[in-house]
Amino acid sequence: MDINKVHFDETKQSQLPFVEMLINMGYRYIPTAEIMAERGGDTSKFILKNTAMEKLSEINGYEIGGEGFKFSEKDVREAIDELENIQFEGLIDTSKKIYSMIMPTSGGKTVRVTQNGKSVSKNFRFIDFENPENNDFAVAVEFEAMGKNGIRPDIVVFVNGIPFAVIENKKSSVLVDQAVSQQIRNQGAEYCPKLFVYPQLLVGANKEELKYGTTGTPNKFYASWKEKDVDIKTIDKKVSKVVVKKIDDSIYNILLHDLNGSIYGYKQNLERTITEQDRSVFLLFTKDRLLDLTKNYILYDAGVKKVMRYQQYFAIKKMLLRIEETEDGIKVKGVRAV
Repeated sequence: MDINKVHFDETKQSQLPFVEMLINMGYRYIPTAEIMAERGGDTSKFILKNTAMEKLSEINGYEIGGEGFKFSEKDVREAIDELENIQFEGLIDTSKKIYSMIMPTSGGKTVRVTQNGKSVSKNFRFIDFENPENNDFAVAVEFEAMGKNGIRPDIVVFVNGIPFAVIENKKSSVLVDQAVSQQIRNQGAEYCPKLFVYPQLLVGANKEELKYGTTGTPNKFYASWKEKDVDIKTIDKKVSKVVVKKIDDSIYNILLHDLNGSIYGYKQNLERTITEQDRSVFLLFTKDRLLDLTKNYILYDAGVKKVMRYQQYFAIKKMLLRIEETEDGIKVKGVRAV
């Protein structure tokens, strides 16, 4: 087997188009060199501290007596350190603690502050779920991670410096199930389970198919995403507007260099045919959908972490619509937050 040919096909057919979609959907590309600098050169650390420090300082604040304040640099740094250095007590139990810290629906985090001689607890946010654009959405490739053994996921998505999704790509002749099996293997004790306490979505993809799950999801429960009651032509019209966007050459050339050098010199194809992977990336990774899905549709049940399938997602969405009968028929008044 020509390993260089395998890398070329996998990268050209799936990994590169996946990243192109994310960049054109507003994700910031972070070069490998910058990723390593943010991690202090330590591949056993997974949070991008500079990004986290900047964004968490920006999105957080509190009020006392009607007056607004910002958390101190020390408060923000300690919150990041707590998230990064949480004691590992098994994959699912530790991921649940991380989830509880990040998600306001499951507890969130508080910080004790002192103002006017009084010590009070104030809510601290790792993510601004109400205003997705206030967050930093970023993507990196070939992310080196060291546990008992080293792994290198093809793509990692970050929200405010926190690993939020991990993607494994395969060429079209390789079943997506092999990418899923790789995700499951990498969570094992012999590899790098500590990385997987942070992500909320795990994805296996080739250009013809994409399956998603979450930490601890067995292979057979990874699912494809299908938009309910939306014609594929309508989806493709939206996706095509993303595909045709030209990525800045300076960013694109760094991306190609970071992709193992296997496709350096390749030119972005702005006229390529839309693939099933493109559709799935668009439907799962729009910023509001990603935050909504991970905040409201992941649950822990009897020691198992689950992400709802698209059928459950849309069924619950429908149930949450407040509907008002009027003389003109049914009027949708809005959506209640979960």
